[in-house]
Amino acid sequence: MIGPLFLALAWWMLYWSPRADIPRLETAAVPRERFAAEARRRPMGSPPAAIMAGYSHPCNECHQLFQAPLEERRILMQHTHIALNHGLNKHCFNCHDRENRERLRLNDGTLLEFNEVPRLCSQCHGTVFRDWERGTHGKTMGSWDASSGLQHRLGCNDCHDPHAPAYPPIEPLPGPRTLRMGDQAEGAHAGHRRSPLGQWSQSGAAPPDMANPEGGHR
Repeated sequence: MIGPLFLALAWWMLYWSPRADIPRLETAAVPRERFAAEARRRPMGSPPAAIMAGYSHPCNECHQLFQAPLEERRILMQHTHIALNHGLNKHCFNCHDRENRERLRLNDGTLLEFNEVPRLCSQCHGTVFRDWERGTHGKTMGSWDASSGLQHRLGCNDCHDPHAPAYPPIEPLPGPRTLRMGDQAEGAHAGHRRSPLGQWSQSGAAPPDMANPEGGHR
């Protein structure tokens, strides 16, 4: 007897039960570029080069022609687009090698390629570097399986400008606009912020028109 009763109840609920008037919100339009699954920046490769007059020139092509002065607080004639805003790190040669501009330099004098930036950053940002090694900081692309050969970890300068690493303010993407979340507009449905569904549990209350929350009920 349970089987037929269950089928009858299911049939009644499917075809004869009152239809709920579910409020719907229009999907927020977000520019496609904000979902780009790629690096935030395009850092210099190794060896580094600068594009001038449409041609690629290695750094030493110019820097081998003159000796860099010891005093760094000077007016730049080139690289004027660089604004050094890296906390206490205010000197170019804390990271760049004075003699070979196509190499980076550790505190102990060890020279690095430009594709070894995380090792350079680890000297001052040890905690963040360890998080990066474990995958809890930064971005992993290609695959979560490290043994697949498809995984690619972005380096520090793929996301941060090494001369000014702090991120500028970023506008957040729209939050979820679902029935469970309710209308998230300021002051909407006062008294039911903890559970937007609670507003419809009152006797005789009907779901509001969420596309026009101030326009009354449907």
